Amino acid sequence: MEAVTSLSTRLLSTVTSAMRSLRFLTPLLLLAASCGPTTVIPTTAPPTSSAVSATTVTSPPGDNVEVLRVFDGDSLLALTEGGSELEVRLLGINAPEHDECHGDESRQTLQDRLSGGIATLVADEDDQDQFGRSLRYLYVAGVNVNLDLVQSGDALAIQTGHSLDEAFANSSDIAAETGRGMWAPGACGGSGDLPLVAVVDFVFDPRGRDADNLNGEWIAIANEGSESQVMSGWLLRDESTQNRFEFPNGFVLNGGDEVLVRTGCGSDSSGELYWCATDPVWSNGGDTIVVQQSDGTVVARHRYAGEF
Repeated sequence: MEAVTSLSTRLLSTVTSAMRSLRFLTPLLLLAASCGPTTVIPTTAPPTSSAVSATTVTSPPGDNVEVLRVFDGDSLLALTEGGSELEVRLLGINAPEHDECHGDESRQTLQDRLSGGIATLVADEDDQDQFGRSLRYLYVAGVNVNLDLVQSGDALAIQTGHSLDEAFANSSDIAAETGRGMWAPGACGGSGDLPLVAVVDFVFDPRGRDADNLNGEWIAIANEGSESQVMSGWLLRDESTQNRFEFPNGFVLNGGDEVLVRTGCGSDSSGELYWCATDPVWSNGGDTIVVQQSDGTVVARHRYAGEF
């Protein structure tokens, strides 16, 4: 009876959210070296022609600065022409933290980009983040460095509705599909084929107020392989730095099975896990769902576009 009840609850959630839920099958991109084994990276949301090269974006007028320090792949300290120090968060992107897989590499890539000439900061509609840092596009020698970091796989795009939002998002798709930077199968030191684990369904905007229906917001993850997969310490995350769900110690997803990760609280089972977040996790304005192994290797990714 418990299994029947769980199935009925899930079916009801899917039906009531039909206008906001998307069912899809995650295509697999095969990346193979000429002499090496085939590696499988699940991904979705194919890029469109709106993805552009960082070098084709004309540098608009802005403030020339001297970069005093690079903190990580998306933040730095700058000195303005007036002699003031300005802490800057690069607009529209999120790079791995220094203690995360590919964090040091992302920081070094940003440092290398700054060797190309005078740095220019350009503001958009969003002027500051929640920590009071200035949100800016960074241009060096006419290149939009924010976009360049996304294209090289050293940062992922954050969908906030900024002016270059679509170009950033589509460029992030291309970087993931071609296994660049943080998206590479061996980025975190692993080797061999990735587990056949995929994001297969989700609801990001349940009926009613999101905050009142946290368990109506969920992500379905499937083991599309035949072998059981131990997922202890794996992470489910979004585009931000804050939202991370760690799979419980000892959790196993059997071959052919799915597990729903609900945003609210509840009792874990083999088919349902609970994030127990106090606020909604998945943005109604668009987000990226990422599943990572415990070492940080990206196993599955899906980007969806919402509405602002």
